[in-house]
Amino acid sequence: MLTVRKTTESSSSARVAAAPSVQRSDARSNRARILHVAQGVLADNPDATINDVAAAAGVVRRTVYAHFASREALIDGIAREAAEGISAALTRIPAADESAVTVFVRQTLALARVGDQYRLLLAVARSDLGHNSIHDLLTPMRESAAAVIRRGQREGVFSSYLAAEVLILNIEAIALSILDATNAGLIGDPAGAATTSSLVLLGIEPGDAERIVADVRSSDVPARSH
Repeated sequence: MLTVRKTTESSSSARVAAAPSVQRSDARSNRARILHVAQGVLADNPDATINDVAAAAGVVRRTVYAHFASREALIDGIAREAAEGISAALTRIPAADESAVTVFVRQTLALARVGDQYRLLLAVARSDLGHNSIHDLLTPMRESAAAVIRRGQREGVFSSYLAAEVLILNIEAIALSILDATNAGLIGDPAGAATTSSLVLLGIEPGDAERIVADVRSSDVPARSH
């Protein structure tokens, strides 16, 4: 009987010890789900409330507040996660012999592949929620793209009618409108549309822009298949 009692006590202790681990796992899962849902909700409507996010996530408002003390904290959380996703998409180092046009196309296509996250940052940055931390997250991406555009301007392949920093803001506006149109079912290839439109803005003829995007995509297919 003593052996049985000890075995029972050991099993009970194991269950008690496992409970906090399960709870932590559930908490992480809930937080990740809230962040994922909030990305889409706030990208569609930067004025969305905590109630809107909770309803879309299928949880009560109290659950959202358990993970994020305020709406601003929620926005910071999803913005940082979005920035991490975008940074991961842009980690590819260009080859030494790649032209400025090719580098720009690959960067823009990469951003389009994380469209919801990119759209979220741009939408929030353009709203009254665009506090300094959001702009700080966008700065490295803008600087990287501006450097490529300046290089293209020096090489004579991109127009110089506007400074690279201004062109980047125009390109962001194009990307945001195309991603919105995609969500409305008006565009089936947001990556191609955003990249081609951006090249046209930079002074490349529409037909040439379409061909360049198609060529870069074609050359990247073998690399993605391995």
